[in-house]
Amino acid sequence: MLRLKQITLLLGDLVGLYLGFFLALSLRQKQIRIQTIEELITPMSLLFLGALVVMFIVGLYDISKLKNSWTFYQKFIISAIIWMGLGVAYFYLVPSPAAAAPKTILLLTAIIGFGISALWRWVYNSLLSTTLWQTRIIFAGLTPEVNELMKLLVNEPQRGYLVIGLIVASNETVPSEWSSIPQANSLTALNVKNINLLVIAPQYGTDKNLAKELYPKLFEHVQILRLEQFYEEIFKRIPPFTFSESWFLSNLQEQQKKIYDRVRVLVDYIAAVLMGLIWLITFPFVAIAIKLTSSGPIFYHHTRLGRNRIPFTIYKYRTMKVLAADGSAEISGPQFAMSEDNRITKVGKFLRRTRLDEIPQFINILKNEMSLIGPRPERPEFVEQITTTMPFYPLRHLIKPGLMGWAQLHQDYYGTIEENLRKLEYDLYYIKNRGFLIDVAIILRTVNVVVGMKGR
Repeated sequence: MLRLKQITLLLGDLVGLYLGFFLALSLRQKQIRIQTIEELITPMSLLFLGALVVMFIVGLYDISKLKNSWTFYQKFIISAIIWMGLGVAYFYLVPSPAAAAPKTILLLTAIIGFGISALWRWVYNSLLSTTLWQTRIIFAGLTPEVNELMKLLVNEPQRGYLVIGLIVASNETVPSEWSSIPQANSLTALNVKNINLLVIAPQYGTDKNLAKELYPKLFEHVQILRLEQFYEEIFKRIPPFTFSESWFLSNLQEQQKKIYDRVRVLVDYIAAVLMGLIWLITFPFVAIAIKLTSSGPIFYHHTRLGRNRIPFTIYKYRTMKVLAADGSAEISGPQFAMSEDNRITKVGKFLRRTRLDEIPQFINILKNEMSLIGPRPERPEFVEQITTTMPFYPLRHLIKPGLMGWAQLHQDYYGTIEENLRKLEYDLYYIKNRGFLIDVAIILRTVNVVVGMKGR
């Protein structure tokens, strides 16, 4: 359903951009000339693909944030300005016939096309997402995960889900906040109509009476999902109640991704070479800034655990003050970084926000110790500490650690044991679902972090 919604939004945006282009031609030339269309349709189509990428980067395809607000529509203005810049650069490098007047048409297309796209989003947010395309959902069983899901779906109606019923046992206590939702101990007693989705909690997975009630629903095209499936789809992480040897054996099929891994090695080396070029260009400026603003070395290196828990030395620019004799920022043993860490220098804050502090890790990628994308590498001390609480934590070492990670896109810092267990849920989601589509999404969303200086 999520992919369908995103594709629908994308197609609507594409139609809006093309419509804006044809209206721009009409306004500029008082009529639409076939010759001009033939001259510009190919470059404009390429630019429209670029527009979709820009819109994805700024977050216009994040279903959870589709709200009719000024902040949301500011993203269209930002996208239009960036797209204009890309268009001017393109036509400067690839000149078009003077009669086409591409610069004027670019400006008009940006105003009209992105304006139509914004109008389409208003219609979608106001009507389609919460009414016409609304998914009516029933939960069978009440667990902490169900409660978490219900809160999210109520607080974010733009996702398009409406909870219309709860199937609960007589010994289950339902919080007062859900008192307005119809409740019963069976689907028949609940007596609700127009069900689109039924999510079954583990305690109802072997309920024969419920299975008998659900069987006829197959002919009514009601979608039936296990709680862990729906939880994973909504939160993009693996719920911890599923953690077991049998579940991991069934879901972490590493041998099925050998071709993907071989292609990734090539991509990693290409990315590392490009990062090396960026490092050569920026190193003098970064090195001088670090030296002038704080005492200590330019680089920071430390031991991390890689694939199969093999230790390696990671390289970064130093972003913290030197507080200990060994040149580190730790006085009383290893400690997690914090969101407002006073050990970070002023230059270090800039390096972290732009992710420039990670650039030296191109060396680790070239040495095949790291990949471009994967779980962020962790220190051996923390791995040992967390593993005592969560024995399955070493599973994140099934693949090489990465420069960019799925978990880092959902939370900047994981500074406690509990938060690192949450990070494990995201890491396992990536390991289970890793592929080219999710890798592209991670790269584009990381670009948004870097350009917006949102790193920490």
